[in-house]
Amino acid sequence: MGRVRSRLVVLRAQRRLSQRGLASLAGIRPDTVSALERGKSAGIQFDTLARICEALECEPGDLFELEHDSHRAPVLGGPDEDDIIRERLREPRRVVDGPSFVYELLKETKERQAKAGRRK
Repeated sequence: MGRVRSRLVVLRAQRRLSQRGLASLAGIRPDTVSALERGKSAGIQFDTLARICEALECEPGDLFELEHDSHRAPVLGGPDEDDIIRERLREPRRVVDGPSFVYELLKETKERQAKAGRRK
């Protein structure tokens, strides 16, 4: 899952504003600006967002970016799943459940990636 990151520090620096200067222009507290820039804020009120956008002369979308996570969940029903389940069912005393399936799928994916890396 991705993560939303604030670009506030970049926009503020481009406009040569200190945290206190931005806070003063936006009519908000300096510690609010600091928390947003450090990623220590759980959210932002629309009113606060609007005040910051007006002070920086930007749009709300300019203040944030989506940081993508490289982790991809396995697709259920795919060929990897079928092969792993078939192999698991052939082994005595092996249980095919959610956690063990995911473990085996990740293990197999890493092995394939390692082989692909050696071929380059």
